[in-house]
Amino acid sequence: MTSTATAGAAAVSAPTSEAEAVAAVTQQPNATVLAGGTLLVPQHNLGHAEIERVVWLGRAGMSAIVRSNGSITVGAATPLAKCAGLPAPAGPCAARIGDNEVNAQATIGGNVCSPAPYGDMRGPLLALGAQLHWADADGKHTGGVTDFVAAGGSRPGVLLLDVAFAVPAAGSFVALRRHHTQSLCALAVSAVRGGDGAVAIAATGAAPDACRLHAAEAVLAGGGAIAEAAAAAAADADPYDDALASAAYRRRVLPVYVARALEQIGE
Repeated sequence: MTSTATAGAAAVSAPTSEAEAVAAVTQQPNATVLAGGTLLVPQHNLGHAEIERVVWLGRAGMSAIVRSNGSITVGAATPLAKCAGLPAPAGPCAARIGDNEVNAQATIGGNVCSPAPYGDMRGPLLALGAQLHWADADGKHTGGVTDFVAAGGSRPGVLLLDVAFAVPAAGSFVALRRHHTQSLCALAVSAVRGGDGAVAIAATGAAPDACRLHAAEAVLAGGGAIAEAAAAAAADADPYDDALASAAYRRRVLPVYVARALEQIGE
């Protein structure tokens, strides 16, 4: 049964099942979902996030990883440290997010819902062709990462339930990290080869949000070499300047990382 308490000015409920969590979030338009809290809690404490109602998922039973018939389903409240054991590119990406404390507490759902420069997991999930399941006041929905983002997945009243994807034949994750970036990823490339031999490539940090590199994929599908595919990656990129890297640097590094990712999956 859902328990409710008051923390400061915010009412906090702690559902004990996924069904209770869905009801608590979707039936309260101002409800904010709290999982690991690595972003939300500091923002609230600093006065940067106004919160009226909080639904905490720590007791909702949404942190399981289920493997069945060649597919994997990951509950949205699963800690990133637990996700580190997933196949590449998802596992290696999860393992590199934050320091040890953040990685143990932050969840895959919270990361998928986070704004740039966070949201690292959206790139690997795009490459994996993952299907996301979420609920809002209109019911339950299924779609890809871009569908979820387009539906306003991080807004109050929406609850991400889980993510599911087929186990790839091969996968790779190549990321640019520097000591001064405070555990934030400036650029990463995820590559996946499916059971049918088709290759999917996605990047984070190459555009304002994670994106598929369709032009590079098309080169490979047409029998082109890795070098040609890497050069074509720029067609789907929209590099930008921020504190982590300049647009020019991102533009220069992207084909290098695409080539490395493809080499690792044996293309």
